[in-house]
Amino acid sequence: MPTVDPRIRAIVPAAGASRRMGTVKQTLRYGGSTLSCAVVRTLLDAGVDAVVVVTRSALVGALELPVDARVWVALNDDAESEMIDSVRIGLAELPRLDGGPPCDDDGVLVVPADMPTLTAGACRRTIEAFAQSPRRIVIATHAGRGGHPMIFPWSMRVNVDRLDGGLNELRRCQPDCVCGVEVDDPGVTHDIDTPDDYDRLDRGANDVQIQ
Repeated sequence: MPTVDPRIRAIVPAAGASRRMGTVKQTLRYGGSTLSCAVVRTLLDAGVDAVVVVTRSALVGALELPVDARVWVALNDDAESEMIDSVRIGLAELPRLDGGPPCDDDGVLVVPADMPTLTAGACRRTIEAFAQSPRRIVIATHAGRGGHPMIFPWSMRVNVDRLDGGLNELRRCQPDCVCGVEVDDPGVTHDIDTPDDYDRLDRGANDVQIQ
């Protein structure tokens, strides 16, 4: 068990072209703001030390991100890039944040910008599990299905740089290091990919849902 709680810095990839949605889903309305803002507010409420939102220059203002010293923006202006590319850009930004470079056992939490129904409670539960074993990959699950957040130790950043595919490949390559944390929150597996997904979303819900 660590003698000092690891710092948790989050990365929110929000640069994609939203091909299946047919419009820029990162800026779609939800809870009085945007999908992206809802995710960031949830992470802040969960107590993360910082959030790096990786997005395109043209979208920064439209995301309506919270005004909070813990929120940082990194740019990925390639709309056709993959989510893993934004994760790598976020990783490169983390050493520049207030507080200095992460330690090996500090956690990198990843949540895509299209998961607005994720609760702060689910994030806190995942963070607590990581703090108990900060050299493992911790993944929130619901009804036995893995989702987000995913937290991995800073020491694995080199592994992420070497991945041929997406971030899920990290856990497939190191199955002995993976710890699933079951949470009572379907939002950990609920992303908004299509117009039908968005139509089913309760858009009047609060930005931050606490359990």
